[in-house]
Amino acid sequence: MCVRGEKLVLFVTGLCPRKCYFCPLSDQKYGKDVIYANERKSFDSKEVIEEAELMDAKGMGITGGDPLMKIDRTIRYIKTMKNKFGKDFHVHLYTSLNLVKENNLQLLYQAGLDEIRFHFDFGAKTFWNNIEKAYKFPWDVGVEVPLVPNKGKIIKEIIDLIQGKVRFLNLNELEVADNELSKLGEMGFEVKDTYSYAIKGSLELGLELIDYVKENEYPLAVHVCTAKLKDS
Repeated sequence: MCVRGEKLVLFVTGLCPRKCYFCPLSDQKYGKDVIYANERKSFDSKEVIEEAELMDAKGMGITGGDPLMKIDRTIRYIKTMKNKFGKDFHVHLYTSLNLVKENNLQLLYQAGLDEIRFHFDFGAKTFWNNIEKAYKFPWDVGVEVPLVPNKGKIIKEIIDLIQGKVRFLNLNELEVADNELSKLGEMGFEVKDTYSYAIKGSLELGLELIDYVKENEYPLAVHVCTAKLKDS
């Protein structure tokens, strides 16, 4: 659905407990409690439903910020879209592990969330074990991380931790962002060519990590999402 552009992207809030140096969010969104449906600023459920109808959406991805910062709003939108479009309207959500609590997950599952994707914080391993709380529910659990070229070792640690427990791992080719938060340029990372926002060495790391999973014979589906795919 994602590759075919069949999912509504609901940006439910720009509030987030983390300040990642690779964050791609625009300055108009990060830290702002705003809602966007496919880049259309929205103020109520009616506008979100209208946007879904205009694109003939088959599902919805909920992102931010961190949707758990506004858990009541997030749950309301899951219920609203499920009630409007039916139980087969597939809804997934992205969140960090910082705010994960069993009661929050229970509310999301009861609202009808089909899939939850976790972003691991490379610098805060204390939150990593929070993912175990998600295993208690019969939904799809995945992990999604950015392919920061110098983070291969720690991503392998994440893979070791989640293999056999989650359904999939998405590895995103890293792109430089035109915002105040992103510090990739200051840290010495370069784009791979004049016409790309993709960081040099990012895609190569993704291919290396696929080989790592194969060599260890881990029961884990791995997807590398390239900058080219996202653009198209």
